[in-house]
Amino acid sequence: MGTNVLNIGQSALAAAQMGITTTGHNIANSSTPGYNRQVLVQTANSPQNLGGSFVGQGVSISQIQRQYNQFIGQQVNSSQTSLNQVNAYSKQIQQINNLIADPTAGVTPALQDFFKSVQNLSSSPNGTAGAAARQAVISNGQALANRFTSLQGRMDQIRSDVNGEIAGAVSAINAYSTQLAALNDTIAKSQSTTGSPPNDLLDQRDLLVTELSKLTKVTVIPQDNKYNVFIGNGQPIVLGGTVNQLQVSVSPTDPNRSEVAYTSNGNVTLIPENGLPGGKLGGLFDFRANTLDPAQSAIGRVAVSIASTFNQQHALGQDLNGQMGGNFFNIAQPVNTPGAGNTTSALVTSKIVDASALSTSDYRLQITAPGTYKVTRLSDGQVTNSTSQPVVVDGVSMEFPQPPAAQPAAGDEYLIKPTSNAANSLAVAISDPNKLAVASPVNSSAPTTNTGSGKISSGNFDSLAASASTSATATISLVKTNDSFKASTLTPPVTLTYSGGSLTGFPAGQIVSVTNAGVTTNYPPPATVPYTSGAQISVAGMSFSIKNGAAAPSNGDQFSLAASTPVASTKLTFNSATNTLSGFPATANVTVTNGSSVTTYPAGSNIPYTAGSTISFGGSSFTVTGSPANGDVFNIAPNTNGTGDNRNALALATIQTKNVLAGNTTTIQGAYAQFVSLVGNKTAELQVSSASETKMLSQAVAAQQSESGVNLDEEAANLLRYQQAYQAAGKLMQIASQLFDALLTLGR
Repeated sequence: MGTNVLNIGQSALAAAQMGITTTGHNIANSSTPGYNRQVLVQTANSPQNLGGSFVGQGVSISQIQRQYNQFIGQQVNSSQTSLNQVNAYSKQIQQINNLIADPTAGVTPALQDFFKSVQNLSSSPNGTAGAAARQAVISNGQALANRFTSLQGRMDQIRSDVNGEIAGAVSAINAYSTQLAALNDTIAKSQSTTGSPPNDLLDQRDLLVTELSKLTKVTVIPQDNKYNVFIGNGQPIVLGGTVNQLQVSVSPTDPNRSEVAYTSNGNVTLIPENGLPGGKLGGLFDFRANTLDPAQSAIGRVAVSIASTFNQQHALGQDLNGQMGGNFFNIAQPVNTPGAGNTTSALVTSKIVDASALSTSDYRLQITAPGTYKVTRLSDGQVTNSTSQPVVVDGVSMEFPQPPAAQPAAGDEYLIKPTSNAANSLAVAISDPNKLAVASPVNSSAPTTNTGSGKISSGNFDSLAASASTSATATISLVKTNDSFKASTLTPPVTLTYSGGSLTGFPAGQIVSVTNAGVTTNYPPPATVPYTSGAQISVAGMSFSIKNGAAAPSNGDQFSLAASTPVASTKLTFNSATNTLSGFPATANVTVTNGSSVTTYPAGSNIPYTAGSTISFGGSSFTVTGSPANGDVFNIAPNTNGTGDNRNALALATIQTKNVLAGNTTTIQGAYAQFVSLVGNKTAELQVSSASETKMLSQAVAAQQSESGVNLDEEAANLLRYQQAYQAAGKLMQIASQLFDALLTLGR
């Protein structure tokens, strides 16, 4: 009996000692990251049947159990993933927000100063004040260009920093993965050897999963005491003791863009950016795709619009040397990068043909079959398919050189970046103030001998190309030109001939695009273009239409395109009997605009007079008002001296308030303001999201700590409890010893 009591006391003593050890371990690790409280689990030994009664045999230690809730742990990890994604995004976007919203460092102040100097020039185009005003325009233009360049440089630096942080995150993921695989093996061996879970190793493994979840989305599937760990949208990175490493790779179409690749069995596969959501890595990818890329493109779009719009108007002016204005700004064309996997050396050429239609997206051009092209707008995935070139999308024209130049093969692809690098190239092209085209190359006048009250406006110069025709039945419209137009194209003039329902004679080597009812058809050189009345014809940077008047053109009718300078001297005479103006050039169609009504008359026609209507021919336009008397004349002539003339400067100043972007729905400054507002709103949204995610993580951690965390007060109470149990067990063993001694005494 004494022996039995001694054994019971010994088991109680051992249990109390183990309880003290476990409690001490909890206390020692109360501040250890990832530590889960451990609890001693005791089980009563099987009782012994003695004399018909079951007598207890003491206690056994079943296990030391860690207090870990897998589901709460998953909630903590999920919250960590969401919070770190938001914080990584917020940290990066804050840099851009601070940069563009600064009232002294942003583009807006420089833009306002530039147009203010243009307005000052329009007020004082000549003399000493004019010379100073001209220099101010050049200086403020350079300051504006420098502001764009500086902004682009800062964006490039942010992009480089993002690439570095992506590399750092990938290195950390690989390190955690290697440690997880090693722990998987160690835990599996320990548990198979002892049959008991190695709690501290399990804590270390779960802590690594938590740290990994800060970098990307993590999914854990337990299997045979091991963890299979998947990241992102399902990439297996740890399978038991096997690690599939990630690596940083350069984008096959953008050498400045870091991407993440997945290595398995020696094969390297790029992971799409949206394939690694969540965590710091997901936040960096989100920031780059949804803010940094659009931000650089938005800034570039504004720069392109300024350069394109200002250059087009400046080209219509005349400088102090009597020459037509050239480009005021220089800016680079879109960047085209062939895919690393292309099988040919063919290179695509892209150019901006309509700055007002530009988006803030990049594009992927793919060759799906020889002569078949697919353009994907990367911002929203919208696809444009074409079986001819050029392919024009959002104001960007893309085409390959004609044979014998190398031609692309099926599977080739190209990245087209119309505006993302444009701001970095903006520069002022003029250094001589005398070359500022402030004047207009056309003058109009009414002699004092006129007897009526008719007056003619000073006249405007509208186009570098003039249209004319010999047709008595069909007319050619005014010609619009874009930045790609070169005056040499019309030297000598281009003559289109109608015959058998088609037009021929287009500039050599040029593709002709015809748009009718929203459908564009391209005709390779030498182009024979089917005639469709009113269809828009685009070629060599010019666009116009030929339209039936009294009837369709006759065979042999010709439509010509010529340089509109120098301006042809013209004397218009008013005939009161017929209420018409005559004397227009015999080779120039005349277009009359009265409100929303636009009428084009064949060359040589007498034009009905309507007071206040705009009359356009040969690239020039003017307005006649009042009541001319019979025989009154109005003269149109070239401007021989730009001194004192500010008409083109006035037109340049109005660019600031014109809707020239987003399909002619907003101004340059309005587009920049929209971009600033978009970044500011996204920054505020992320700050709110960060606060929300922080609260959710705090609640998840609190729930986890309430179950798994070490409470020192509770552990102190446990320590006293086990101490008392230890003392009681010792007393029990003392009593058992005394009983045993008594039995031995009786035996003597």
